[in-house]
Amino acid sequence: MSVFYTVYFVKTSQPEIVAKAFNRIERVEDSEWLVCNFDDSDEDGLFEPDSDFTSKISQQFGEAIFICVNERDDQFEYEHSRDGVLLRKLTWVSDGCRSTWMNVQGEQEAWEDDVLFSEENFARALEIIKYDDHLNLLSNQQLMEKQQQLRAIWDARQYVVNGQWPLGDGTIGMAIPKYFGIKMPV
Repeated sequence: MSVFYTVYFVKTSQPEIVAKAFNRIERVEDSEWLVCNFDDSDEDGLFEPDSDFTSKISQQFGEAIFICVNERDDQFEYEHSRDGVLLRKLTWVSDGCRSTWMNVQGEQEAWEDDVLFSEENFARALEIIKYDDHLNLLSNQQLMEKQQQLRAIWDARQYVVNGQWPLGDGTIGMAIPKYFGIKMPV
């Protein structure tokens, strides 16, 4: 069974006003964060390059995060805004054959080093680059060149838009809430 959900997180000192903007709200214990509209339904604009999920909400309430985890189609969307300003937007999409970074905006956040640019993720990527497009093992020389290119991407914390580096997947969003001290509802 694959996982699919969308969720908003709103950080505010006015939870009663947020309740008017969302269908479902859950408080996060010992936190100013609220979990809003945690659901398994699609959101308008999902995986569209110009979509905006959090700017207006953060302008009204202070800070907002939107996450879509789509394991079934290997897609992920993340957006984080504060006071109406987009801080970070990442979109990982799949066309059914290949998954790539479609949208990378804003400044990197601390969680990205631990999740996307981790050495564990680098090791996964190294396994993939061992082969050419026809699944033949690369020569030692070709492999060394690709490893050096990949290491340069990791060291620079660089996203390759319309490419697969750093290696992502549809479940990335599951790791993000803990970096903001948000406990997911059960």
